[in-house]
Amino acid sequence: MDFLRRHMQVIFIITIIGFFAGIFVGFGSYLFGNTASLDTAININGNKVSAKLYNTLYANMLNQLQSVSTAAVTQEQISQIKSRTVESLIQDEIFYQQSLKYKIIVSDTELQNNIVNSPMFAENNMFSPRAYSNFLRSINMAANEYETLLKKQIAIQKFKTLLISSVKITKSEYDLIAQLNPNIDVNTYAQYKVNRILNEWYLNILRTSKVNVNEEILK
Repeated sequence: MDFLRRHMQVIFIITIIGFFAGIFVGFGSYLFGNTASLDTAININGNKVSAKLYNTLYANMLNQLQSVSTAAVTQEQISQIKSRTVESLIQDEIFYQQSLKYKIIVSDTELQNNIVNSPMFAENNMFSPRAYSNFLRSINMAANEYETLLKKQIAIQKFKTLLISSVKITKSEYDLIAQLNPNIDVNTYAQYKVNRILNEWYLNILRTSKVNVNEEILK
């Protein structure tokens, strides 16, 4: 559903991976080669990630770096940003594919509830179609492209929540950790444990996934 063409009754929260930080792990070992289509940046288990999405996320990461530094961006930094963009896209696609296997559904109502609660495109405490349109132009996306991507992100977040819902910390476990590191509090350790579990899960799935990256995008 295209909310922009329906008078923009709702707004979108920004949770897209490449627009912000990813989750974990370094750039892994993937297959590189020329894909069948120049429109495809990455192929993950038969699902294609478009070159347009890659370029949009890469440009945003580059702009973020330039906005916080007065120094010229080095070639090494550009290479790192390209690799991080690829890594983030692979991570999100793998998480999304797993969310489909677990039959996680995101309804239009759920999407709208997430959207309307965001102040990002609000003016005078009301949604601003102008602000939203300006944002879409800034990221070079049509409304339907962005809405589809955001819906996938909500599914990913729901799946992550499902994965970590069983993470527990016993008193004896925390007491042992506190002995080794007296400065660590329970919340910090909980976050560490969650990240470690997600990381281990992701690496296990990645090992059995077929990932092909178009080498042209990293040049």
